[in-house]
Amino acid sequence: MKNTPKLNLSLLVLALMLVLEACVPPTNEIITDIEISKNDVVYQRLYNHQDAQNIDSLLSYFSHPNPAYRFTAVNAMASLQNDTALDSLVMMLSDPILEVRTAAAYAIGQCGNRETVDPLMNAFINRDTIDVDNRFNSTILEAVGKTGNQSLLDALASVTSYRTTDTLLLLGQSRAIYRYATRGMTSQKGTNRMIDLMSSEEYPDEVRVMAANYLTRAQNIDISKGQFRIAEALTGSNNPNLRMAAALALKKVNDPDILKILQSQLIVEKDYRVKVNILRALGNYNYIDNIDLIIDHLDDKNIHVANAAAQYLVDNGNRTDAEIYKSFATKDIDHTVRAKIYASVLKHLPAYYTNSKSRIRADIMKYLEELQDEPYIAKHYVTAMGYDLYNYAYLKDAAIDSGSVVVKSAGMEALFEIVSNETFVNTFRSRTNLVKKEILDIIKEQFSKGDVGTMAIGARIIAKEENGYRDLIQNDSFLIASAAKLSLPKEIETYNEIKKALAYINRVKYEAEKPSYNHPIDWQTLATVTDSTIAVVKTDKGNFTIKLFGNDAPGTVSNFINLSNDNFFDNKVYHRVVSNFVIQGGCPRGDGYGSLDYSIRSELPQLYYDDEGYLGMASAGLHTEGTQWFITHSPTPHLDGKYTIFGKVTEGMDVVHNIVEGDKINDVIITVNR
Repeated sequence: MKNTPKLNLSLLVLALMLVLEACVPPTNEIITDIEISKNDVVYQRLYNHQDAQNIDSLLSYFSHPNPAYRFTAVNAMASLQNDTALDSLVMMLSDPILEVRTAAAYAIGQCGNRETVDPLMNAFINRDTIDVDNRFNSTILEAVGKTGNQSLLDALASVTSYRTTDTLLLLGQSRAIYRYATRGMTSQKGTNRMIDLMSSEEYPDEVRVMAANYLTRAQNIDISKGQFRIAEALTGSNNPNLRMAAALALKKVNDPDILKILQSQLIVEKDYRVKVNILRALGNYNYIDNIDLIIDHLDDKNIHVANAAAQYLVDNGNRTDAEIYKSFATKDIDHTVRAKIYASVLKHLPAYYTNSKSRIRADIMKYLEELQDEPYIAKHYVTAMGYDLYNYAYLKDAAIDSGSVVVKSAGMEALFEIVSNETFVNTFRSRTNLVKKEILDIIKEQFSKGDVGTMAIGARIIAKEENGYRDLIQNDSFLIASAAKLSLPKEIETYNEIKKALAYINRVKYEAEKPSYNHPIDWQTLATVTDSTIAVVKTDKGNFTIKLFGNDAPGTVSNFINLSNDNFFDNKVYHRVVSNFVIQGGCPRGDGYGSLDYSIRSELPQLYYDDEGYLGMASAGLHTEGTQWFITHSPTPHLDGKYTIFGKVTEGMDVVHNIVEGDKINDVIITVNR
């Protein structure tokens, strides 16, 4: 930033607090509707400039007399996130059109440059807070959360005078405190304010949910003084989004009365997502007080709940009961649950329980043999093998040399877990380096075979400093040669993982390769898209319907439609399902490492993952999207501004919630909702 005016911080904070409490409505606000048409050639030109990252061309429209063009050009900067546009964006904070200056504030926040705090605050304090539409002030507050320092956090959190009807300002405040937390900055004042916002029924639900998500995600915060208010939200709210977050927030305390509340709610709760979060929260409480309840849920009729109970055993089990866990593996339960039970036994039994571990390994091998045609079930057993460090010697034959890329990648991930295990050195002692070299030989063999999935994971094993591979690799030519053979941008994720490993070995700074412009927006396809255009996704579990956001993410929507019309998604699987988070599909390999020979740009206007059912693009970093997309199970504000939103499920969320890894996408049909 150049020539940015500086204000005395104490005066700035004082001015902020005074203006936040003001209640004088404006008299000179210019309200103008912005009309945007995808068929407008200037609009298309602007989006093409965004797609090609032609920043200077976009900046030339900042002074255009048509506010729709100014808005589109300014909005592009939220996706490009380039500091060279910051001076011009600051000037747009004074644009007479509300939508334009709001887009400017959001784009400035997306860039995350601390030098923009003063101009943001100047723009806020020069306007009254009780506005006809407070989107601008709300967005400024959120942008401060992405750019401000600790003192501004405390000042912002100290404001308690907003009326309960001031939804936008309350959202701005809660989002700001949340964004601070995602940057690793918290304060007790901020935490107390979020507890107040989430626990009072007087505040709007969207504000309460935002505050509750802060309480789940912020690290090293003290919520003990508000724990019973949070518990009241868990037991008393009709909003499952609030109950989900409240349940997980209570993982941050360890109080016997709170434990009773969690246990009681687990029994009466109807929403599986809340039950999953309660089971996760129980991990912070005494094992002996919960184990019976956990075991009762291992055969829950909802597979997500059963898996959460099994994961509890992995994360919190003990050696004394490990043999008891194993007895449940013989019951008629889902394979994914059984695999986690095996994982818990392998993890918690000491290394000298060789006979017990050998029997489990034999069971796993038997299942792998039986499940050769069902790789998405087999992969869970492979994952379980990663909890016994001695399985490193078996993973190559059992999984990594498998014919299925899904099982291969799972095998390498299990190897990653073994090498990264904190007990690795104590387990192998004098043989530590020898075992590491044996694992390195497996990695090198995968590089010689050129499989992008196993190479990416192998590179991650090497690049993790705690694994100690720098001094064991005397010749990095296998990494250099493999990177040179990769096709960009198709294999950009693997390429960057290898570059990261090389940077670590050679003690140089790692800089990710960014794909160049290679896939223009198909405006001919977009000409057929209206507000009624939908995608009907047919799956093994049923159908669901998505409304597409053609105006907000035209490049992504056109890409999705073209892939759908070309039947690309037919018979692809949901390769990743994280309970109460996302389902993800669209990978041509089926393991998450596949793409086509092009990439598209991230499109990140001011949209929020504030509900279940949002359709987003998976990526390996900014502007690396291609074919993989996900749908959220619940609000996921940590994804805001980072992953393109291009649609929302309008019918069939029950189908989405029932999907598990390996379920197929039978067809995606683009049609008009009549």
